[in-house]
Amino acid sequence: MSGRSLVETLHGVRALVLDVDDTIVDTREAMVVAGTHAAASVWPHRTGEHRAMAQRYYDDPQGWFPRYASGDVAFEVMRAGRLSEVAAAFGVEVPEGAHRSYEEAYAPAFRGAQRLFPDVPDLLAAAEGEGLPIALLTNSAHAPTRVKLEALDLVGRFDVVVTTDTLGFGKPDPRVYLEACRLLDVEPHGAVCLGDNLEWDVLGAEAAGLRAVWLDREGRGTSEAVASVRGLDELTQALGRRFGPPVTDR
Repeated sequence: MSGRSLVETLHGVRALVLDVDDTIVDTREAMVVAGTHAAASVWPHRTGEHRAMAQRYYDDPQGWFPRYASGDVAFEVMRAGRLSEVAAAFGVEVPEGAHRSYEEAYAPAFRGAQRLFPDVPDLLAAAEGEGLPIALLTNSAHAPTRVKLEALDLVGRFDVVVTTDTLGFGKPDPRVYLEACRLLDVEPHGAVCLGDNLEWDVLGAEAAGLRAVWLDREGRGTSEAVASVRGLDELTQALGRRFGPPVTDR
């Protein structure tokens, strides 16, 4: 825990807004595992390079995913752009039908690779014990988000799920945080947003009037004065205590 006080940030909290990818679900590894299978289906002759291709697809050096999250490009365009970038980086052609082949190989492998971080169940139990509603707020689309929740037997576990399909764009647009709060029926200052992306899950949330906690699993640190935790167990312990009304109400 560093930066702003976690106790101060959580005092009187009335709802949680959780990121999904690389916050509660190990999306990085799932995408690399699935992408390895998919790259092998498109470029079988590049033996030994498929995982590196998948890692580059995940890293997205041209920023296709942020463009999708902002509503600038469609989901399919984003995926095709990332695949083309990988091809260019490894000096291979994108064969005819490659996008379909990639997706057909990727989808079942991605579903099978879903893993919940081990510190998530206790956090959800603590929130439920405190009577705190939970919204998922993700820059992913509805379909892949549904896949993750189904694979992890989490469908129906959350009060609200807001994806980029909900409004046509995602974080850090202030409107998506406010939509999550509206659906939770809580004022923004009564909700705390938690996620691994400093810009999207913390600074964007605070700009929209929410409180925020940065999940810094790798201990990177930041010059920003934000509340941060190395693991969700720290938040779980804090939620195990009951808080009074929000400080702003006094």
